[in-house]
Amino acid sequence: MMLNPEMYAEQFKNASYQEMIKERDSLMRYIRKYEKLEKAGDCSGEERMIHPQPDVRYQMYMEYFAALLLLMKDKYNEDYVWGDKRLSDPE
Repeated sequence: MMLNPEMYAEQFKNASYQEMIKERDSLMRYIRKYEKLEKAGDCSGEERMIHPQPDVRYQMYMEYFAALLLLMKDKYNEDYVWGDKRLSDPE
């Protein structure tokens, strides 16, 4: 069962910015992989047998990505623009 985007983003409300970056990168890997396979016309993967289907997961992951980016924007402003943290700081 997939979460709605708001519930998904809620999981990261107290996460560090670095944790959010890791999740963003994970979502992007799936999105890019799906797009690459679709462009190649490759429908042979085992993931086609998993529900929800890859195209549904693709759409949901894009919604998750958008919700996560909004959260990341706020966290970045809070910690790095208005705060005293730097991306180069060790986590």
